[in-house]
Amino acid sequence: MLGLLFSNLAVAAFNQYTESEIDLMWQVYKEQRPEISKQQTRERLYENQFLLEYAQKNMPELVERQASVGFSTHYHVMRYLDNLFIHQLNLTDKPAKTGLEPFDKHWLKTNLGQYPLNGQYSDDQIKQFNAIKLNLFENSMTLYEFIAPLSMQTRFRLHQGDSDLFKTEILKHRQFILHLKQANAVLQTQQLSLLQLYSIAMGDILRPSIQSWLGIKGIMHVDSPVLTRLESTVTGTEIQQYYQQHKERFHYLKSVKAHGGEFTEREAALAFRKQAETSSIQHALKQLNQPDIYTQYKNHLTREHKRNWAVQLAFTQKPQQLSEVIRSPNGLWVVVMSYDHTFGYFNENDETVRYQAKKAIAIEKAKSSYQQKWLAWQKHHGVKL
Repeated sequence: MLGLLFSNLAVAAFNQYTESEIDLMWQVYKEQRPEISKQQTRERLYENQFLLEYAQKNMPELVERQASVGFSTHYHVMRYLDNLFIHQLNLTDKPAKTGLEPFDKHWLKTNLGQYPLNGQYSDDQIKQFNAIKLNLFENSMTLYEFIAPLSMQTRFRLHQGDSDLFKTEILKHRQFILHLKQANAVLQTQQLSLLQLYSIAMGDILRPSIQSWLGIKGIMHVDSPVLTRLESTVTGTEIQQYYQQHKERFHYLKSVKAHGGEFTEREAALAFRKQAETSSIQHALKQLNQPDIYTQYKNHLTREHKRNWAVQLAFTQKPQQLSEVIRSPNGLWVVVMSYDHTFGYFNENDETVRYQAKKAIAIEKAKSSYQQKWLAWQKHHGVKL
């Protein structure tokens, strides 16, 4: 079992989940979502299995590693399972700290050498690291096998000679192996399979990335090739229909009326604001013989005027509310008020409309396609949810 789990991302074939597996994961999920039901847990497990199967066929590089700079999926699975063993099976034994003394800063810098500028090891470096055996675990590993799953930042620190970090990673690995052996004995008595748990862990870890790749859930700074392709298929007719159905989404603040004063001293601006509060901003401007900064626009501001900072400020204010005393880019102190906000609608051929409509339509198509694939998978495997 240990050898199988440490092979290249071993994943069990389709299997119906046992009640014991569902109950175990229900407890795991409730730690994050106390309201989740057992049925929702069951549905999530099967959906994760569907996602994992799809990813293995269509995006194997993502299954191997979600990001080139991050930890490998196998590394994340080990951390996930070890946490499960500790909190669900109460396995708290600590690994032995013996045999770590030789792995100091000098050893690391001597054996690892310079970190590659592009973060990718050359064939010569891989060959060199594979020739170094680490007899630190039950099954011997090469130096390359040990460091390859680590993140780019972690590997960089090891090349700099961070021996404490190296030893921490060794102890994490030892602890996982220790808990894995103990868990295997416990799980066999509870109708639970280590291989099945490995697959469950992979599904949970990869779920957000796979769904983002498929375009049904967004992750910051992650682009979906599915959405990119679907956006290119959106027609003018679809954009027109979307615009008519969601026109309210495309309204904008077209113009405002506004008054305002600017001052070289903050105290003067504060006094002006106080006076405007007790009467009106127009009255305060007149009483202090203060020029209205919007006179040049006849106090009627449009989007065409928004290159002016003071105009932009007026557009951001709530109607009929005095602004706070605000420092302008040229160092003056400003108080403004806007009113009579007028709204307009973007034309359906406006680039803003086309851009947003394409994005929204592509997401709807992605969700529809996803649902069809998900239902077809359930039918194929006889899964009834």
